[in-house]
Amino acid sequence: MEKELTHFFNTSLTNALRSLKEDSKAKWGTMTAKQMLIHLIQSSKMMHFGNNTLLIKEEYVEKAIAFLYTDKAIKKGLVVPNDIGFNFTDNINQDIEELKAELINSSNNMINFLIENTDFKAIHPYFGELNTKQWILFQKKHYSHHLSQFDML
Repeated sequence: MEKELTHFFNTSLTNALRSLKEDSKAKWGTMTAKQMLIHLIQSSKMMHFGNNTLLIKEEYVEKAIAFLYTDKAIKKGLVVPNDIGFNFTDNINQDIEELKAELINSSNNMINFLIENTDFKAIHPYFGELNTKQWILFQKKHYSHHLSQFDML
């Protein structure tokens, strides 16, 4: 797996999270800092959810996957339906430092799994079937989107 793809998760993520505080405000959207961390923790595991639901039309899958290979960012304010596995409440008991550590651990597990299982494929609801490289490209864009949301990138 290319080092530039994994460098983001091994180094950039950890460095960016240092500036996140519990009272950090999002530049857009409604998530709190803790909710964003839980959202990314859940995202790091989503390829194992056994999703078979495609939320875009089949004819757009090729274009959606091509987007992963660009430098374009995910649009701000995109609303994801709760029923595809991203759920959290306002009553989060973990403190921000615990959640940051959990996200780093979960991200490391995700990257290690993808490096060790190069033939792995799973369906993403907005991109269709993704291979290991495409999952890393998606997650890098997704994490970058939310880190930017909280002004960490």
